Amino acid sequence: MDFIQYHQEQQGAKRLHGQISSFLEDFKAGTLLNSSGIRKLRGARPLAVFTAIFSLPFGGVNFFRGIVNNPGLGFAKDAAYEFLKNPRYN
Repeated sequence: MDFIQYHQEQQGAKRLHGQISSFLEDFKAGTLLNSSGIRKLRGARPLAVFTAIFSLPFGGVNFFRGIVNNPGLGFAKDAAYEFLKNPRYN
């Protein structure tokens, strides 16, 4: 892969992340998560975990590559698994 193609893919990923963040901000996803009973107990913010999981299909990335093998997220895979498996979340 040459540098130009890599750069274009990186720019596309940044643009996608910006669009998703804008969407979640416009629809007040953080407030909706809080009113649904999804609150921070420890570790990462629920909105950050939700954003990472929500953006996976739009980027064409599976859960393993997007969450488990991505050290740049700011949280570990355990936070994402706990977020998904908690039976108390509405």
